[in-house]
Amino acid sequence: MLKNLTMVKKVMLLFLLVSVFSFSKDFWEKSNFTVNVVEDATINGNKRSKSYVMNYNSGTLKLTITAPKVNKGEVYTFSGAKKTIYYPSLKQTVTQKVEKDEATILAVFNKLRTIRSKKTQTKNGDTFTFSNNWLTAIKSKGYTVNFSDYKPSNGYNYPTKLAVTDGSSQIIYRLSNFR
Repeated sequence: MLKNLTMVKKVMLLFLLVSVFSFSKDFWEKSNFTVNVVEDATINGNKRSKSYVMNYNSGTLKLTITAPKVNKGEVYTFSGAKKTIYYPSLKQTVTQKVEKDEATILAVFNKLRTIRSKKTQTKNGDTFTFSNNWLTAIKSKGYTVNFSDYKPSNGYNYPTKLAVTDGSSQIIYRLSNFR
């Protein structure tokens, strides 16, 4: 069959195959992923920074703190309205109700799972804004999340920067080593 194709048609077929197989997916299409995070927060004028490894697995978010040193090794697990914290220095686990401000990033990842096309759309009061097939923002009740600086990793595109703004508070998440 390939013998009968002209060189131009063979090149076009090869280009089509390469395009199909090299198409990168978006990070929200993964039901689970792990990424390193540096979080810089400004809340009511107070600044703080921390680093952690974030693991998202089908609606459950796990954060393992790597800095600051005083919190290193703490593990926060968010699932639904429940938060479980492991304090290694105390060898103690505590379960609490998730506070509204803590639920934002988990809510963002859970909302991303509902996206089915790369067109600006509104779902359940949340507006997902796309530009050139890139998710650039989510505007929700009370907060805005901006996505920028996309990079490829393991066949997926992911933003290396998320900025969450909620009134006078802003949290910037810098993501790296997406896997």
